Amino acid sequence: MAINYLLEDRRSSLMAQGRRGEKEKGTGKSRYEMRVNSKVANTTRQFNEIDMNSLFVHNILTINVPVVGETDNYTVRIKFGGFLDLLREQIERQNGEMNLRAVTRALLDAFNQDDVYIHCSCPDFKYRFNFWATMKDINSGVPEKRPAKITNPRNSMGPGCKHIMLVLSNNSWLIKVARVINNWVIYMSKNRKKQYADIVYPAIYGKPYEEPVQLSMDDETDLNRQSDIDTAIEQGRTRGQFTTGNQYRFQPRNNPRGQLSIDDVDADSVEQ
Repeated sequence: MAINYLLEDRRSSLMAQGRRGEKEKGTGKSRYEMRVNSKVANTTRQFNEIDMNSLFVHNILTINVPVVGETDNYTVRIKFGGFLDLLREQIERQNGEMNLRAVTRALLDAFNQDDVYIHCSCPDFKYRFNFWATMKDINSGVPEKRPAKITNPRNSMGPGCKHIMLVLSNNSWLIKVARVINNWVIYMSKNRKKQYADIVYPAIYGKPYEEPVQLSMDDETDLNRQSDIDTAIEQGRTRGQFTTGNQYRFQPRNNPRGQLSIDDVDADSVEQ
């Protein structure tokens, strides 16, 4: 059977392939059907590994999504572009204001509209899907040039393992990613002003930073200081705390399908 090259590999296309995937012997279920036995991480701190250089320099968002599987914990790596362009559109619609709502909406749109690259640390992906993901140029991890001649010779099992199918079919984790990005931008604007003015602000707003910036000894251009991300998350959590009963407190709806609605996100919602 020839490789089924896609004209596009958007989230919807990958999910459709997953639904059509061959059922596994012994379970009688496809990887898409088996996804429900795993869980995506549910705290903002678990999404603190974001390549900010790639995002704000190249407009490519790479996210490590922790997944609790049936037998072990794994990491699904999702990569897609277009976020910054969509963020600028959202900021314009909100009269020039960047906030959690704008970031979340841009993430949702980019996740649905742009091509998605996938990878998982589990053995199932390594031995059955990694080669095909490499051949179809949708692999966001280490390429695999050795064919899956025995484990998946016809590329008939779908685009990825059950952990990837879970992450693709569930978008609620994007609110955690949105919080990390939003908190980090706020932190950078206050604590690393030169990097914010030179790199971050122009990437977000599509224009040069116009306010005067005090010269600093910190000329480092690397945006991937883990201490910055971790501190930003903690400051965001503290900044977003509200008293019980506050009408603007973020309270996600009880949605077993894990689908995030923009109505669930308020611009001033709690950062957890």
